[in-house]
Amino acid sequence: MENLKLNKFKIEHLFTYSIDVDANMYIQKLPTKDTRVTGVITGGTVWGDKIHGKIVPLGADWSIVHPNGIVDVDCRAMIETHDGAHINMFYTGRIDLGSEQAAEDYSNGKFPPVMGTQPKPVLDTDDPRYIWVNNISCFGIGRVDFTSDPIVIQYDVYQYYATPFDED
Repeated sequence: MENLKLNKFKIEHLFTYSIDVDANMYIQKLPTKDTRVTGVITGGTVWGDKIHGKIVPLGADWSIVHPNGIVDVDCRAMIETHDGAHINMFYTGRIDLGSEQAAEDYSNGKFPPVMGTQPKPVLDTDDPRYIWVNNISCFGIGRVDFTSDPIVIQYDVYQYYATPFDED
């Protein structure tokens, strides 16, 4: 065990996106004591060296707010690239609101002005120019801005992969 080394990896920025979400959220109290908060996507933009275009105005984020302050994100969106390809983007993630009181506020439509979030996007397409997205693993770093209408969710998306044979 003393010769155990950490695995090598690489991280590459793929794109940044900003999704507009209708500020009129659907809030449903579930029998599990959780709350589903659904926000409908109304559009957005995508920019970066690998992918750029727009967010098609369809899809939504169906988040579950737990009484302990954890939010499980479940979002479906579609990117239309500048050259006409369609890339489906599905992502989950977890947000820690910090307290039971913050969860209660969130569940009642009282959102913080801005909060951080970290999604795990999965991309897929049938367009041969972007077929490579079907084979990659991604993570995102982002924030949600509730101070505007529409609500703005912005993420930086990175590809990550192991490089076990690199000796750098």
